[in-house]
Amino acid sequence: MKFLSNLHTHTLYCDGKNTPEEYIQKAIEKGFISIGFSGHSYLDFGEDWFMGTNETKEYIKEIRELKEKYKNKIEVYLGIETDYYSNFNKNSKVELGLDFIIGSVHFIKDEKTNEYYCVDHTPEALEEGIKKYGSVKEYIKKYYDTVRKMIIEQKPDIIGHLDLVKKFNSENRFFDENSPWYKEAVNETLEIIKGNNLIVEINTGGMSRGWTDFPYPSSFILEMILDKKIPITLNSDTHSVETIDYYFEESIQILKNIGFKNIMILKNSSFQENEL
Repeated sequence: MKFLSNLHTHTLYCDGKNTPEEYIQKAIEKGFISIGFSGHSYLDFGEDWFMGTNETKEYIKEIRELKEKYKNKIEVYLGIETDYYSNFNKNSKVELGLDFIIGSVHFIKDEKTNEYYCVDHTPEALEEGIKKYGSVKEYIKKYYDTVRKMIIEQKPDIIGHLDLVKKFNSENRFFDENSPWYKEAVNETLEIIKGNNLIVEINTGGMSRGWTDFPYPSSFILEMILDKKIPITLNSDTHSVETIDYYFEESIQILKNIGFKNIMILKNSSFQENEL
């Protein structure tokens, strides 16, 4: 099958390179059923790749207008990619009138110093964070602990790039994904995801930007997800119209080879299971 949707889309309102309307036009050109927008939620620290308060209001207004404008051509959905430290909660979706929320962890926080360490900015920044925590094991355990807290406290619809912490780990530069402690941290997180009936996205963004040679999450995690019967969807985490469906056909084949039979797609305003 061709997967004709993408919900993880970044525009000029945050760190993307195109307008929302340009994405919609590209999606229509490709025959998409639906497209969702997921601007980065506001943070009161860090870089300027997220939306400010005023930008968020403008973003919401424009997506709603475009949803109406293109309603006879494509389903347009309004979402946000929240970072754990944005302090969103399960009521924020209703308060902002969102169709979906992608929950992600980009930072971990040292509670003793109140310092934040970005897990996906640069390899050097990752290395600095690991040094602060004393070991890569403690750093990564903190990452997955934060993911679990996000799930329990904020209840997003979709978990974004679950194993983002592997972004700079080519050739096991920082850690071995086969280590028992790592697999246990992942397993604990998947149990919480399952218990809260959330969707895990297959995310090709690390590949399109040249950092990884396989989607998030890794194949052994996909096998665990299948075993636990956790629903999945496919997103490109696109920052440009050129990568709106990057590596989708190949990802579908990967999922089939692992044994997945179904995938979730946002259609008619609800997540629906579709056969692969």
